[in-house]
Amino acid sequence: MQAFQTGEIPHGFTINENNGLIHYRNAIVLAVPMANQGGWAGDGYLSFGSDWADVRLRVAIHNGSTWTVVNTYDVTAGGPRVGDQLPISSQKVSIGRVKRSANDMADNVPVSWLLQFQTT
Repeated sequence: MQAFQTGEIPHGFTINENNGLIHYRNAIVLAVPMANQGGWAGDGYLSFGSDWADVRLRVAIHNGSTWTVVNTYDVTAGGPRVGDQLPISSQKVSIGRVKRSANDMADNVPVSWLLQFQTT
């Protein structure tokens, strides 16, 4: 059986082009079922899509003890969704927009997230 949830990434940059924090109010944190543990939640996947402009996202994963994984995704308007399978024991996911350059002004381009769980 498959279950999913979707939503929007907030407008505004979270991280600047030098990887420094602008402000966390522009980020979103998803509390997710513990992924890839068997049982009801099953395998978890997170993906992103955008339109009108390309967007860079910073995605951090918390395993219940620490933030263990930080990835950067380039979500292109003309390309397919991008994302990955959630690591084992994922409990929280932090997502924020990253300035691709000092001239990047696309801080309000529509970007959505899709969280999927597949059980067998």
